[in-house]
Amino acid sequence: MTLLDFPILVGHLEMDGSGHARIIVDRDNINLPEYLESQSDVHFQDLQASKFSWDALPHGVATTGSVTRAGADGTIKLANIHVVRLQENSGLVLFINTTHAVFDGIGYCTFVNRWAEIAKWMHSGDTTRELPVFQGSFTRNTLARHVPIDRRALDDSTRNMFTTSSLLAKWLAWISPRTRGALIGSAVSLPDNKGHLFHISSHMLALLHSSIKEHVDCTERISDNDILTALVSMLVAQSEAEQTTWSSHLGILNYLASYVIPSVFVQGREFATEIVIDTRPRLDGLRAAKYMGNAVFAGCLTNSLESMTGGINACSLALVARRVRQLVRHIGAPYIGQLFDTLNNDPSRFMCPLAQDITRMPAVVSNQSRFELYKADFGSGIPAWVSPIEIQFPHYVAIIPVHPSIGGYGIHITMSRKAMTNILCNKFWMNTVDLVY
Repeated sequence: MTLLDFPILVGHLEMDGSGHARIIVDRDNINLPEYLESQSDVHFQDLQASKFSWDALPHGVATTGSVTRAGADGTIKLANIHVVRLQENSGLVLFINTTHAVFDGIGYCTFVNRWAEIAKWMHSGDTTRELPVFQGSFTRNTLARHVPIDRRALDDSTRNMFTTSSLLAKWLAWISPRTRGALIGSAVSLPDNKGHLFHISSHMLALLHSSIKEHVDCTERISDNDILTALVSMLVAQSEAEQTTWSSHLGILNYLASYVIPSVFVQGREFATEIVIDTRPRLDGLRAAKYMGNAVFAGCLTNSLESMTGGINACSLALVARRVRQLVRHIGAPYIGQLFDTLNNDPSRFMCPLAQDITRMPAVVSNQSRFELYKADFGSGIPAWVSPIEIQFPHYVAIIPVHPSIGGYGIHITMSRKAMTNILCNKFWMNTVDLVY
């Protein structure tokens, strides 16, 4: 029943002749999501005791990685689902993956929660209560209609991120999604990468806010997101400070990059943070239109390497947090309109950030803390634990919600093993957070 509300998930991901990706839904050639069920000898109590560590989860629970790629039959599935029943029916692990070509995080949560709503309705057996009608839009035209006429110039860092072209960016944009997924997916899944989940309590975050007050103008509002983005950006920068490049962790992509990518930074002088921005609250009416597609982009913030790696303290944290606030405040509807124009002028530009990331070592920060991941109730209550997959893209940081009974934020970080070792030895960081797994 859920697929009736989300018909886009039975489509095929294809490239058109201009470099744009398209999802084609053909009623005579549907592409059903991958749906698997399995039984495990792992007990729920064992998972709970391990704090739901990925090492304790049933083997093979994640049937895909962080990159969209073709399955065994050569077809890219737009959704992958694996239902794992735990020992003695003690619990259930539900792996749900959708490609970013279809949804961003908001769309993903809407899909999961709608599925849960239907399952709970069916489980109740109350046929007198009607199932609420689903409303949502998947067409890109919905997003385009809410972009205003006014324009505001992009900041230099973000403009350069999307317009500094290269042969690699153009090649990645024009090859098929299957080839691109295979190439990038193989690089990301290299054994040298490691992921860890940390937790920062509401109390520790309040202490950070208090510590930077004397370094912030009384008229400035510094949010949790500003502080956390600044903190993890400095952490990533310091963890890599003794390494000249992280591109060796991307295999053949680094080999290609060494030939075809121009440097966009003064080598060794600046550090970039790409901050994922949701356009819905910034485009009037888009949230009300219930757009489910990909409505996010990355803004780029650059700081001097010296300010990022000189040690984390109240003063340095306040400096970077204020710069995060300035960038986020600068991004409004006219700014988004200008970004759309920039990308539409050259379809290959959507691959420029990835092509540059191979050589410039940015931190990519995505604040997902408002995602309704703990709303999904299939009939037996909300989840005990929700997490991203174990390994994301190197230098990728996801700020995620935690169980309502806990408070604070989860922070999932993927790094090379050497850089992750440096993170685990960073005294400021480890005194601020708890290592979950």
